[in-house]
Amino acid sequence: MRRAPTPFSGSLLLFPLLLAFGCTRPEVEAFRISPPPVSVTVSLPERLADREGFQQEYASALRGRLATRVVVIPEGVKPPVGAAELQVDIRDISPASGQPSPAAIGVATGVAVGAISAASGNRGWGVVDGLFWGLWVGSHAAMHQERTQDRLGYRPQVVRAQIRLVRQGVPEPLWVDSVEPVEVVEAMDPLPPGARDDDGRIREEEAKGFARVVVQKLSAHFQWVRLTDQRFYEDPAAKKGDLPNRSPEPTPAEPKKD
Repeated sequence: MRRAPTPFSGSLLLFPLLLAFGCTRPEVEAFRISPPPVSVTVSLPERLADREGFQQEYASALRGRLATRVVVIPEGVKPPVGAAELQVDIRDISPASGQPSPAAIGVATGVAVGAISAASGNRGWGVVDGLFWGLWVGSHAAMHQERTQDRLGYRPQVVRAQIRLVRQGVPEPLWVDSVEPVEVVEAMDPLPPGARDDDGRIREEEAKGFARVVVQKLSAHFQWVRLTDQRFYEDPAAKKGDLPNRSPEPTPAEPKKD
């Protein structure tokens, strides 16, 4: 026999939706609706050679890409009251040659799986399980490296970072996320044959790929749409002749990456 719906049945069905929409902090929602100008700061490990050059390269790429979503404060311009800041902490930027090989990844996976299998009671099959999963993971890691090399024409560096968006007067970050190496590699474009041995061109493309990942994450979280042109903040109190140079980084039209 069918029961008549109770007054609370509809509310129970809507509760997950209300909970999901109600969890957004007021200051985050206010930022999403009307974002203030945003500055960009990039930090890298002190041990990195040419650390200043890397910071300028990555910050320039980020400002150029971010300026197609919100108003960006150029380097050297004083932020207005209530401005936001995108803080990028690149914790690892190293050659791919220094990373574990596919064979090493497979061995480590096999040992871990074998130990877990043996601990769960499959002592007789622990070695077999470890061998199977080690070979599977190792072969897929090798295929991924080959596909990356074939697609790009060069081996990019490994870039890993933590990113935060903060705003003046707001104690907690508005947004926190991370960037993994595979995300940056997938966002990078191939270089023409004549530029595949040019370290400067490769580093430039790495910075652009990283910027694409960060801005895509921001756009998805805050539901930003692409602007028709880049927008940079100008200090209203400064004279036109005293304004610092804007970010020289243009943003190419790449709808497939956005």
